[in-house]
Amino acid sequence: MDLWTVGVTILIAATAFLVLTEVAKRLYVGQLSQLLEQGSVHEYLATLDKPIVKLIFPLWNRLFMQFNGYLALDDYTHADRVAARLLGMRQSAAQRREIVGKAFNYYLERGNARGAEDLLHEIEGWDDAEAVENARMMFDIYIRHGWSYIDEMEARLPGLSGVDRGLLELLLAVQYENKGDSATSERYLKSSGRHMAMPAKG
Repeated sequence: MDLWTVGVTILIAATAFLVLTEVAKRLYVGQLSQLLEQGSVHEYLATLDKPIVKLIFPLWNRLFMQFNGYLALDDYTHADRVAARLLGMRQSAAQRREIVGKAFNYYLERGNARGAEDLLHEIEGWDDAEAVENARMMFDIYIRHGWSYIDEMEARLPGLSGVDRGLLELLLAVQYENKGDSATSERYLKSSGRHMAMPAKG
């Protein structure tokens, strides 16, 4: 077999491999999404450990999906480990921003002041004034237990509905709890749950 034939054969084989890998990736993305939506989280995590899945998905992507799975299980021990590993990896700028944002919110909800503060400092270096302002606000509410945003948020409520309203009511519930007003906190928490359960319009 001459060199030209060998080269063509290798090119065809490589192209076929790439096509098959892309097809397999799409199939597994659909399967994994379905498992997570159905609440079959243990099966979801087991699928991520299959050799073929390790072959077709880069490590960063698999770890990020694992992180989502552990969060769905409230398995904070494993979630902490995976988050730390993701944050310590070499990654693209887009990947870095995605994991920093997700881990920051996770640390806030878990009350991990040190983890959240470290990521807040990183977020403050972003060229995104709105993201920086929101991160500082969330840190103030969840970590410093502040409630100085109540009046501003309550003024915005009438113009909101569905998930947007539910998310704002959740922040109000946390702030009223910080303030020591448990009754109002509970009222906003229940209202938040109702609004976030509403189907999206359109």
